[in-house]
Amino acid sequence: MSAFLSMTRTLCVLLVAPVLGAAAPGAPPRLEEVVEDTFSGVERVVAVGDVHGDVEALKEVLRLAGLIDAKDQWTGGKTHLVQTGDIADRGARTREAFELMMRLEREALAAGGRVHLLLGNHEVMNMRGDLRYVTPEELASFAGLEATPDAPGAPKGLEGHRAAYGLEGRYGRWLRSHPAVVRIDGTLFLHGGLHPEVPAKTLGALNRWTRQDLFPDAAPGGGTDAKGPLWFRGYAQEEEALWSQGLDAVLERFGARRMVMGHTPTKDGRIGVRFGGRAVLIDTGLSTYYGRHLAALEIRGDRLTALYPDGRVSLLTPGVKQGAGKPAAGKAASGR
Repeated sequence: MSAFLSMTRTLCVLLVAPVLGAAAPGAPPRLEEVVEDTFSGVERVVAVGDVHGDVEALKEVLRLAGLIDAKDQWTGGKTHLVQTGDIADRGARTREAFELMMRLEREALAAGGRVHLLLGNHEVMNMRGDLRYVTPEELASFAGLEATPDAPGAPKGLEGHRAAYGLEGRYGRWLRSHPAVVRIDGTLFLHGGLHPEVPAKTLGALNRWTRQDLFPDAAPGGGTDAKGPLWFRGYAQEEEALWSQGLDAVLERFGARRMVMGHTPTKDGRIGVRFGGRAVLIDTGLSTYYGRHLAALEIRGDRLTALYPDGRVSLLTPGVKQGAGKPAAGKAASGR
């Protein structure tokens, strides 16, 4: 029986791996492809915010959460890891972070868990050729991936970067196979926030609208829209009274009890809770660029816990009312 189960699990990995690792050769990704966005019956979820090229900080926080070992191998078992986007930019080691996440997707799946990499505004910016926040060191790390050499006088790695993020490039193919928003049991995970006026009534439609900006000849979509799930900051930055009803409406529309977001760094480098626990802010400034404030969010049912190097802190406990939180603050930049 154990041999049969092992063989069955291996077969499942082989069948699902092409969806999770779109870097494999074959037909280019298509907008019409359905990406998984809804999961249920998950005992433990760990969510990690913006990485911004700091692969060592990412590894450290994954070890803190018990998801990888000293050799960076998956040890999380059936845990679902959610990374809410913005692995790219501001740091030099984006490629290493991508490669780590690509491998952990496969290892987690084989162990009965999952890794959910979500699109952030910086991934979309890179796929669309907006390089405002790509450091020279990060750009140079893409050298060697190009089909044609860099033009004389051009920054090193420019053509390799363009090829890697392209529709058929190693990272472009992979990223285009991922959603912007997932729901795991009663929690929505995304990069920025969901404005009440987003033109979608289902997660499938929402993710398609967001991914439209990543495919040629598609209509403008939510990947660049200020009200889209990669950019909106209202729940993180503005007074709760302005957005409480809108947040409730969005959560009801998409069948969730709370929303977990990155994108807007918290003022104190700690995970923030707002709107009585209906909004959780997990961009603590993980990367060295933002101060290297290591943190992860753990969800077990309705029990939310912040994981820090100095210990665990209960954020939400079933039956205990959560008070209102203050708006988050941090380095504000148009592309953040």
